[in-house]
Amino acid sequence: MGKTNKGLMGVIIVCICLLGVNVQSSAEETMGQQAALNVASLSLQGFSNLVLENNLDIQMARYNAYIERTRGKDTESVFDTMLNAQAVYLNDQSKTGSTFAGTKTMLNEYQLGLSKRLPTGTTLSVDIGDMRTSNNSAFTTLNPTHEASVKFSLHQPIGNNFFGLLDRGRIKITKLDIASSDYSALDRIEGSLAQAQINYWTLVLAYRQLKIGRQMLAMAEDFYEQSIKQADLGMIEKAELFAAQANVLNRKNNVATFMHRLRIANNILLLDLHEEDLNMQIIPRDIFVIKDMKITAQERMKQVAENNRDYLQAKNSLQAKGINLSMKNNSIWPKIALEVSLADNGLELKQTRAWNNVTDENNPELFLGLSVSMSLENRAAKSQREKARLEKTKALVDFKKIEHKILVEIINAVDVLNNRTESIKFNQQIAKLQEHKLDFEEKRFASGRSNSDTLIRYQEDMLNAQLTLAKSLFEYEQASVALKQVENSLLEDHFKGEL
Repeated sequence: MGKTNKGLMGVIIVCICLLGVNVQSSAEETMGQQAALNVASLSLQGFSNLVLENNLDIQMARYNAYIERTRGKDTESVFDTMLNAQAVYLNDQSKTGSTFAGTKTMLNEYQLGLSKRLPTGTTLSVDIGDMRTSNNSAFTTLNPTHEASVKFSLHQPIGNNFFGLLDRGRIKITKLDIASSDYSALDRIEGSLAQAQINYWTLVLAYRQLKIGRQMLAMAEDFYEQSIKQADLGMIEKAELFAAQANVLNRKNNVATFMHRLRIANNILLLDLHEEDLNMQIIPRDIFVIKDMKITAQERMKQVAENNRDYLQAKNSLQAKGINLSMKNNSIWPKIALEVSLADNGLELKQTRAWNNVTDENNPELFLGLSVSMSLENRAAKSQREKARLEKTKALVDFKKIEHKILVEIINAVDVLNNRTESIKFNQQIAKLQEHKLDFEEKRFASGRSNSDTLIRYQEDMLNAQLTLAKSLFEYEQASVALKQVENSLLEDHFKGEL
């Protein structure tokens, strides 16, 4: 289960000490260079592990699975051994219509029994009894009388619940439901982890945007300083100087916006980690890497469908519906039960002699019985059987739909990822061209062959190109997480799937 926040802080401090992290100056500037600022440098792997340990949504998903598992023992309780005990005292002095019965009867009786149902549906039981009776009748042969008895019984259904078919069927269905519940919990865990990883890449994007914004601000400030010098020399009009100054303010506004986005992204990660220290600043160790390799859906489809949790849940549901149909077919049968019991007793004046007679004498009582109970129309059972048949057919249709849906989702996710790869290539080329265009225009401006408006517009073009490239890199990571989620492979490097 999740660790405390102190545990999280300890892990972060150890990571910082071992890795010798040098905190980026941009992070200090972003948070106002607070002396008491807590800074943690986390890789995507380390961050994901901490999320799995501390995220409250993930902990709730685990507890939901644990709660569902309790149904297993509840269903298997039908095979629990039952202990029955009884003690009776009777003092009967009521009037009777016979002079032979006496006017007072006293009885002390003790019963102890054990019974257990087996997976075959067989119920075995053993009962031991001790009874003492006495009365004031002159016609009683033994007074007081002690009767000791031992009885072995067997109850076997051979119709409805044929050899425990219904009992075992309920247990199998419950186990399948529990397995499906585990799959649902893993889906929720993977969904929370996927969102947390996207939030991590959002913070990476925020840092990159802030870096780009500061670079453009420095470029605007350099241009403004050049414009002041040129204005002093009378080389440009005041309007161009105003434009350069407005450009600086615009870039400062961009930086302020990017800093705000970074703080928001950082706070969302603190929420994912359930970190109570809201002054902590997280520095991502992972950065965007240019991807240029395409993947094929065929590579991703190998064994994916068979391991997909939606597929496994649908498979469990289909299997459970099949078991339920078998149970409903059995419920059509009449209730036929075989009863067998063997008893022996001993009867004496003394209690010890009565118990000795149970084994020394041969006083058996053998009982064989066959009972039959059935509804002549049996409409309820037939209706339930038809319902079960239709539910199984529906589950089969749903199973086929899930199979097809998984394949389509994988194909689409692969296509999105490849599209993001292509987009990165184009945006990378566009960013380089915009950079070359700006360099060329700056040289033209320095030689007096350009103007402030054109140069500022070219700076804006380069800024937008770099921001677009950064966004396409983020979208690639987002699509990569989405593909792993469709494949149910996101937890492989962080969580082995054992709740």
